[in-house]
Amino acid sequence: MFSEVRQAILPLALRKIKRRGDLERAGLLIESLAKHWRDSKPFELLIVSPGTDTHLLRTSLPRFPSINVSVRPESDFFPWFSSFYLMTGWYRQQIVKLQVPVMLGFGGYLTLDSDVCCVGDFDARTFVEDRRGLSRWEPKVHHDWWRNVTEIVGTHYDSKGHGLSVTPNLLHGDLAAQTLNYMRNGSGSSTKALMFSKMRRPMRVPWTEYSLYTTVAELQGNLFDYHVEWNTCYGASVHLFSEQSCVWGADDFERLVKLPNGTDPGGKFIIVQSHARIPLERVREYCLSFAG
Repeated sequence: MFSEVRQAILPLALRKIKRRGDLERAGLLIESLAKHWRDSKPFELLIVSPGTDTHLLRTSLPRFPSINVSVRPESDFFPWFSSFYLMTGWYRQQIVKLQVPVMLGFGGYLTLDSDVCCVGDFDARTFVEDRRGLSRWEPKVHHDWWRNVTEIVGTHYDSKGHGLSVTPNLLHGDLAAQTLNYMRNGSGSSTKALMFSKMRRPMRVPWTEYSLYTTVAELQGNLFDYHVEWNTCYGASVHLFSEQSCVWGADDFERLVKLPNGTDPGGKFIIVQSHARIPLERVREYCLSFAG
């Protein structure tokens, strides 16, 4: 069960063309966490990157007393002969978000990407209610992968169901371990099993980390032992994520920056899409303008 949330994982591979931009966005995420973390103990952010990026990240990211940042190469968790390296970057990041927290014994943890920013104050207990996590949900009809994953897990698709939504979100190491164990199914490697399931469906998205996590936990009957029900989360006073304050394009940004400083963002985290090509300094001003 959830007792607290003071850890997060960020898979990060610096793209060659936008290497400096990816690095700066990760730095802004760390700065925003430092502004809004309100706990007596530091927040722990683990960044997992390809080995070629590790040194640059370790030496270039900002440091704050309230945020413990550690950068570790993928090779610390996946041996060189692992099928992990045969996957594309998007799928590798998904595997990282499930497997690395299990290997390190995480309890409740946040999943983050470099285009995420923290815009609201939180502490280790903000996302915990009666020992369950206040996570981010979505209707399953929104994405085809919810139907696709039922073929892999061996369950029935419920078009009226809801599942854990995409990053940023809140997961628990117990259910991540349960997911990987189920996918392993006696083969010895959950990563290999997931790779083969992708190869058999090359033109589809057969699974995502959240659809696997949700669907296996539904099958085992313990999803709501760890997570507050979706209908309660939708109506809760605390929201992990705010859709209304996200920036998906330049038009969104020009509209949102006109709001007065200190406006309630509606949630603790937002996304400022990197493909919107907004200068990072303007993104920084916007994200850090929200009051605590």
